[in-house]
Amino acid sequence: MPEAAGAAFPFRIDPRTGGVAWTTGFDKVREDLRILLLTRLGERPMLREYGTRVHSLVHEPADDVTADLLRRQAHEAVVRWERRIVVTRAHVSHDQGELRLALDYIHADQPVGGQMIVPLD
Repeated sequence: MPEAAGAAFPFRIDPRTGGVAWTTGFDKVREDLRILLLTRLGERPMLREYGTRVHSLVHEPADDVTADLLRRQAHEAVVRWERRIVVTRAHVSHDQGELRLALDYIHADQPVGGQMIVPLD
């Protein structure tokens, strides 16, 4: 698989070159995962099915049912849209009335892992 490369997220200017900052490799995959999880379903006009319904759970009670929905919606989006990683564990924790999703993953083509934490706020 070719190395992932693209504009950095969040968008910024590279102070060394004065041009758009670029990210490559594992950092780019992590940024793309973050973009996927933070994009509301239907938000992209030309790709309405990209994203998650995670934001729709913000006002739901911080209970086990909401935690299960959060975990499932995030996992389904990753399986559908981010084939460069495999989710090994999805865990939701309760922290002072806030749900926090932690996705443990490995890269599909290399034994390198990472974790993405998404607060539901």
